[in-house]
Amino acid sequence: MSFSATFSSRTLEAILLTSFAVLAVCFAGLTENKQQNETLDDSDSFLGTVSVPFPGSGWIDNMALKRDASLIMADGTTYSSAYAAILYNDPLANPCRNFNAWVNSFFFSNNVAAWFITTLNSVELAHYILCYLRNFIGAMVVYYGTAAVFHYFCYVHPMSRKIYEEQGRARPTWDTIKNQIQLSQASLTIYTMLPVLDEFLVESGYTKVYHTIEEIGGWPSHIASMLLYFACVEIGIYWMHRTLHTNKFLYKHVHLKHHQYKSPETLTPWASIAFHPLDGMLQASPYVFMLPVVPCHYLTHFGLLFFTAIWATYIHDAMDWNIDPIMGSKYHTVHHTHYIYNYGQVFTFCDWFWGTLRIPEGPTGVASSVTKKKVV
Repeated sequence: MSFSATFSSRTLEAILLTSFAVLAVCFAGLTENKQQNETLDDSDSFLGTVSVPFPGSGWIDNMALKRDASLIMADGTTYSSAYAAILYNDPLANPCRNFNAWVNSFFFSNNVAAWFITTLNSVELAHYILCYLRNFIGAMVVYYGTAAVFHYFCYVHPMSRKIYEEQGRARPTWDTIKNQIQLSQASLTIYTMLPVLDEFLVESGYTKVYHTIEEIGGWPSHIASMLLYFACVEIGIYWMHRTLHTNKFLYKHVHLKHHQYKSPETLTPWASIAFHPLDGMLQASPYVFMLPVVPCHYLTHFGLLFFTAIWATYIHDAMDWNIDPIMGSKYHTVHHTHYIYNYGQVFTFCDWFWGTLRIPEGPTGVASSVTKKKVV
């Protein structure tokens, strides 16, 4: 590979990784700063200006101004809008629910939300069905959008064509890509139920999620809690992924479907979620089940989930893009070709510590002379 091609790919990756790292740390603070001008009601005005969890209450007030926005429930209770009903007229009482309802409002109009509430005769059921549908649609947008971008840089951009010519690599067939898209689309139907469980646990108060930087004691505590949460998630995903390999039943009936893509020619950005839906839910579960244990800002948590979706696309492109100690695509290619190495998600530390790290050798990280060793 030429120096210019190597430099370009590594520069691109460095920019992306740096951007995601900055956003993960600052996302919560940046959104809170937009709310600094919101104040409490008159009875609490002596407290002065406070930090109101994003997105505040202004959006629900604006929705009430729309024509025919009000909703009358079966028991006669009147709300200014369907989303006001979902928030029980108090958007600041449950910041996480307020955020989820706000996001849902971009996907579904007030009339659609009202239809679900009246048809189901349940505010709670309507809310979580809207959350599921939003997650499903959003996941498809992220999957097809990110995979298409990576597809362009991997197979269409002049830099990628030069890489394939110099390495003499075969491109993945359209049949392979089609198979991965079909499997991913089917998996998404069930896989997107996990975020709904996540949202239910957070909204119901079963987690240690916090809503403002002040709650955790300021920026140093926020950064420390975020790093601790991410470290615990990284360890959890490592062991979950490793268990999916070492447990014969789980590997045969759950994880093997994803490992049908076992060569660089069958690994593509479209393979990121081409797995059994239970496989995806198990591997992503540490993001959910660490929340009752480790404090995490709810917007940081949301941002990390979004980052993970993009990261999964990146590590399946089978390209030679790596910045140690990042568990990049070259490392993950080794995992797919040799099965028993490189179980980590973002970093190589867990594999290094528990003896399953395989440093990539040669183009796409694959060395033909590698001997597989059993990892207990």
